[in-house]
Amino acid sequence: MVAQIARPLLVEIRLLPQEQQGECQFSGQFVATSNALNHFGQAAVIAALLILQKKVSEGAHLDYLQVFDVNGQRL
Repeated sequence: MVAQIARPLLVEIRLLPQEQQGECQFSGQFVATSNALNHFGQAAVIAALLILQKKVSEGAHLDYLQVFDVNGQRL
């Protein structure tokens, strides 16, 4: 029997630009639907959260709704 080594999947996650400007600001509360978790996986969703936290720590004023591109699909 030959053992198979699991390889990590390469995922490209990119925060997309705001489509519209609004008055609602990101409060730090992060919510992901079960569908997003099932489709993209927990690791990709957590990576998106880390990107948001980094942007906020750098002083970015983010809207409450952020959209990411994950390997060509919108999250």
